Amino acid sequence: MNKYGAMLRRQWEIADPKFVQSLNDPTAHFSQLGEQVSEEILELLPSLEGTDPAEETYLEKVGRLSAAKLQAEEIVLAEYQPASDSPEPDEPEGWDSMPHDQQESWIRENIPAGEEQQQMLKDLESRRLDRMIVMGASYDPQDHEQD
Repeated sequence: MNKYGAMLRRQWEIADPKFVQSLNDPTAHFSQLGEQVSEEILELLPSLEGTDPAEETYLEKVGRLSAAKLQAEEIVLAEYQPASDSPEPDEPEGWDSMPHDQQESWIRENIPAGEEQQQMLKDLESRRLDRMIVMGASYDPQDHEQD
């Protein structure tokens, strides 16, 4: 079973264990599904990779091709993943102007602990660091407001 089949099997076992139990041979089913996903990704990939720009460096090309592969995986896997029965909570009003620590608290209180929460916290920290770099500051002014 390839990585796509294993990923889909884990997702379906969590989302709908009765469906997985109803399969005559879950291993064969998800192995075949993984191969199908892999083939569809390979078919989609060239259209997302684009052509090599004349002045593109090696690292830029690696980045472009890696991004294309991730995008192809996301597009194709979305067709095979189980539907989410619980909608994601919307960010609260004023999210972009909210201080970093309040955003972090909101994520911890409203997103169940796990991979999704960790990814959201990682993205939040990345945006905070990007703001610091853009501003040329060694701190985030929102984190150090004066009373």
